[in-house]
Amino acid sequence: MIRIGRSQPIYANGSQARITVGLSLRKDVRRVLHDGRYDIVHVHSPLSPILPMLAIEEAECPVVGTFHTYFDKSLGYQLGRKYFQRRLDMLDVAIAVSHSTTIALDRYFEADWTIIPNGIDVNLFNPHAPFPPGMRRDVPAVLFLGRFDPRNGLTTLIDSFKRVRGKGREAQLVVVGDGPLRKHYYRAAAGDPDITFVGSVLKERPSYYAHAAMYACPTTKASFGITLLESMACETPVVCSDILGFRDVVKNGREALMVPCGDRDALADAMVTLLDDETLRTRLGKTGRREAEQYSWPRVTRSVLEQYDSVLARRSAAA
Repeated sequence: MIRIGRSQPIYANGSQARITVGLSLRKDVRRVLHDGRYDIVHVHSPLSPILPMLAIEEAECPVVGTFHTYFDKSLGYQLGRKYFQRRLDMLDVAIAVSHSTTIALDRYFEADWTIIPNGIDVNLFNPHAPFPPGMRRDVPAVLFLGRFDPRNGLTTLIDSFKRVRGKGREAQLVVVGDGPLRKHYYRAAAGDPDITFVGSVLKERPSYYAHAAMYACPTTKASFGITLLESMACETPVVCSDILGFRDVVKNGREALMVPCGDRDALADAMVTLLDDETLRTRLGKTGRREAEQYSWPRVTRSVLEQYDSVLARRSAAA
């Protein structure tokens, strides 16, 4: 790992993004790429300022770029369309993690996209993980796992969970995650004894998925459903928003129940359906595990390496 500059958080696309800042970024990037004598430079989020675009411009070898983000619109891309298109044209391969990502980018740019999804460790995320702290054993658990970001819909979930309780169902809501908005979500929970905030976790993530009755993900905007896959790999059914990025990963009734985005009543009804039907939970979970295995890192890695081989073969043939 070679560090260049420092990462600065900014507000963008309805969430928190990061740009790289520093006094000699271009010079440092040029030196690192020249000294490394690399065969391939693989840039992630290639049209994001500043480091990714510098890497594209200064690379002395073929460049592969992977795009990760879905967005509804971008004023920056609209105003700088020609500038960004020239950098996009410098890529030897343009990879998108999902169909929804290409839909967002096609509004502004032209490229021959190759779709290679994100991967997960299906050995780490498995249904046999040990029981985690902060989760009760006496009632089924609805799990939220993610950043405390407005797009992730935790306020919606808390309200829907209270409606589930109003329907006479016993359950607990376990919230895994943290962020600057924690006080806002604590107020939304209003001291409910069946809502537990366990903070950020790393090693125990598989455990929370594996021992939850369901994973609830009312996200409003996403390019891909990596947490959905993590839950599926642990044989835990999913309740999620019916949004473009999630449709690339799950199907309603196959491994998930999908509900209209932001519909608190529909989300509550879906959670009640799963709480009341253990057979359905088991079926969705088993199917989810089989689907998640299609996204294992060995499979995804082979797809990326095939693109590297193809690029190098084309360069060799043209030499």
